[in-house]
Amino acid sequence: MSKPEIHYLESCTSTNRLLLEALKNGEELPDGYTVYTSYQSRGYGQVGNSWESEGGKNLLFSLLIHPTQVHALEQFFISEAIALAIAEYLDTETDDISVKWPNDIYWSEKKICGILIENNLRGAYLKDCVIGAGLNINQEEFKSNAPNPVSLKNITGNTYSIEDALQQILTNFFTLLELGHTDKNTLHTRYIERLFRYGAPARYMDEKGHFIGRITDVEPDGHLHIKDSDGYDRRYAFKEVSYIL
Repeated sequence: MSKPEIHYLESCTSTNRLLLEALKNGEELPDGYTVYTSYQSRGYGQVGNSWESEGGKNLLFSLLIHPTQVHALEQFFISEAIALAIAEYLDTETDDISVKWPNDIYWSEKKICGILIENNLRGAYLKDCVIGAGLNINQEEFKSNAPNPVSLKNITGNTYSIEDALQQILTNFFTLLELGHTDKNTLHTRYIERLFRYGAPARYMDEKGHFIGRITDVEPDGHLHIKDSDGYDRRYAFKEVSYIL
């Protein structure tokens, strides 16, 4: 695609909310339309979780695409593409980067990025896809009760250009998105190889209690498979299982 249209706002309630409201109001925004901001007054993550970000320190952005040929049951490759795009940017500055299902980005055992994808559907297919991300870049101290936040500056001691990070992530994303359209298996393999705790015995918790299992796969619609210590395959939608960190 052509170079995405990028807009900066000094502050807003939420970049995801901004794009969703624009679409709801009938605005025709082009594929790749991106908004980023220095501060969100009502930033949110999965299932309404809040997202802490010190003003001007981190990359807070939302990206709009119109994947109208993508069936809703096969949409997870978009999540894989944005998670890998951010992970591969971070690879240029540090190591030990992984993707915690479905699409949190981790450094070691700490969370450096959260991603929230919100879709509008047309029948059984996607119409609009708003991809929001909060990447901790230059923040040095976290004051919320989030259990394990970390920033790139915490890891390396360096200060980074937020604009350069955004440009590299967008370049990575559109390359990976095209791969997803042409070769989903290769993209999926790259995602699986990145998964936090993939194939290793680890502790989890579901509605029945704690158990030990190994992540074995993720379906095209995003369902996670964990084989427990008794050899049973357990299948989960988002929020049906928790990692014990």
